Amino acid sequence: MGSRVILLAVIFGLASGWTASAQERTLAGEISVLPRQVDVRGNQAKFNEYRDLRDGASGNIGLRHEAGKDYLDLRMGDIGRRDQRYELEGGSWGTFTFHLGYDEIPHNFSPGR
Repeated sequence: MGSRVILLAVIFGLASGWTASAQERTLAGEISVLPRQVDVRGNQAKFNEYRDLRDGASGNIGLRHEAGKDYLDLRMGDIGRRDQRYELEGGSWGTFTFHLGYDEIPHNFSPGR
């Protein structure tokens, strides 16, 4: 998991400098850490079949970089969980766009994980 975060950070860092002649540059973002306390009554294995709802904390990151006509968005969700997701989107308005994504969906067969 850590190598994926580092890879995305390197891509974001390299891509942020692709327009040397842009006059206006903006960088905006948000980082959040979410605590979670789960109390399941009933079939815990079925409740957690396709997600990771353990007690503890997870994080979300969203960054947006704009430079003239070029833009880059980085979104990461549920970092450190088994149902984590990462997206990198960017391009140049009117020329090209790209979208890279990774979404991990676990399939838990028992409540013991």
